[in-house]
Amino acid sequence: MPLWDGHEYAEVSALQRTLAGQALAGLSLRGDEQVLDIGCGDGLVSLELAARVPRGSVVGIDASPRMIETATARPVPAGASARFLVGDARDLPFADEFDLVVSFNALHWVPEQRRALESLAHALRPGGRAVVQMVCASERSSVEGIEMEVARRPEWATDFVGFEAPYVHPAPDEYAALAEAAGLAVTGRRTWEVEWDFGSRWDFLRWCTVGSTDWTRRLEPDRAARFMADVVAAYEAVAGRPGLFRFSQMRVELSRDGARG
Repeated sequence: MPLWDGHEYAEVSALQRTLAGQALAGLSLRGDEQVLDIGCGDGLVSLELAARVPRGSVVGIDASPRMIETATARPVPAGASARFLVGDARDLPFADEFDLVVSFNALHWVPEQRRALESLAHALRPGGRAVVQMVCASERSSVEGIEMEVARRPEWATDFVGFEAPYVHPAPDEYAALAEAAGLAVTGRRTWEVEWDFGSRWDFLRWCTVGSTDWTRRLEPDRAARFMADVVAAYEAVAGRPGLFRFSQMRVELSRDGARG
């Protein structure tokens, strides 16, 4: 998963917060669950979850130490329990520990999707459930797909020799088989289209740059800025106009051992 900066992410993550808030609103909780948030980012969503399980607790885990630094600096809501750890979604340090695992727009940054789902299943208690929301495959090119296309252009190709895509956008129809191979059952699935207007090319460029460290860390700062400008210009042909972001979302509800939550 990308090693993003927590403070920069907090400044530009209105889209991610909106999507996570919608996902949280659809969660049915008793209030005593042990919850794991994979790809917790700057911790804000994890702490909102913690407030909803006052008799339980939340663990947020993220691959980026800078994200976890930001998360641990946030105050925990009164009466809630939450802690944050640096960790890899493919190798979670938990076994049979959680009633609920959530991941909101983070796991598509793990190309080894089956390995991540196997690790998720291992972290769940028997009968536990998971809610995973991510960008999925569609007929439209994604921002990440455009970044890979730009990286192959002659101007940039030498900077990206041997570079492999740091993401995956799973096909919704294929996800059940992937989950089942990891020891999970799909108990619900929904896909929908999202449009988000950043308001300007500059604001969209800023958002894209924060989430593109896998690409830009291979470049000197001035070249990184030019690369991202090329990406945003190319993406405008996909979105239709400057500042507009369009993508497909998939929400999958899972359970361990086929038990339905």
